[in-house]
Amino acid sequence: MTNYAIIENEEYSLQNLKSIVERLRPDYKLVFTAESVEETVDWLLSSPRVDLIFLDIELVDGNCFEIFDHVKVTTPIIFTTAYDTFALEAFKVNSVDYLLKPITDAAVQQALDKLERVRPATDYNHLASTMQARTQRPRILTSSGDSYSYVSIDDVAFFVSEDKYVFVYTRDGKRHITDYPSLGELMTTLDAQSFFQLARNMITSITAITGVNKYFNGRLKVTVTAGNEKQTATVSAARKRDFLNWLGGDQ
Repeated sequence: MTNYAIIENEEYSLQNLKSIVERLRPDYKLVFTAESVEETVDWLLSSPRVDLIFLDIELVDGNCFEIFDHVKVTTPIIFTTAYDTFALEAFKVNSVDYLLKPITDAAVQQALDKLERVRPATDYNHLASTMQARTQRPRILTSSGDSYSYVSIDDVAFFVSEDKYVFVYTRDGKRHITDYPSLGELMTTLDAQSFFQLARNMITSITAITGVNKYFNGRLKVTVTAGNEKQTATVSAARKRDFLNWLGGDQ
């Protein structure tokens, strides 16, 4: 069974693509659909076991490449769009193919054939175990002007993504710019027992959490503190159980 997702902001295009895949690959199972960057990031942060993503370039709340600023994506992607402007950028990520709308059976057939030829078998259980067993990095590289320094991981309160930069807040409330391009990439280097990605723009240390409250629509509002600096983040309903398990030490 191959599980796949369609991220598409037009209902007609979504249904058309779904119908084509059902005809060509009846053993493929559609497990998720979304129309926005925000929904997709929340879903990806929940670590879904999915084998393929059809990803539209233009989503309702922005360009799909914003997704990769917030989360590291290793799943193969088939991009879909009405324009070929973004072809080069698409192939810089895990792109299997690039389909121009209106999408046809022949184009999807070719893309799926290509996927099935090149896709390596992935042992997800081993991958999960490896990620959970990773050791905590001792330092975070920071920069200021033309100089570099570092912050001890033990001094980190939380990380925030703002304006294409990733900042680290230390326990004393100071803010430093890091050398990381995205929180998704940073998260893969951190100890999963000590750090959790609350939302697409924040990773927190367990020691920085000063409040967890129930919020609208099954979500949680989490307050983190560093010195006199206090910020909040919203954990989505889809990731609520993962967060509470992490908070209680159930890894």
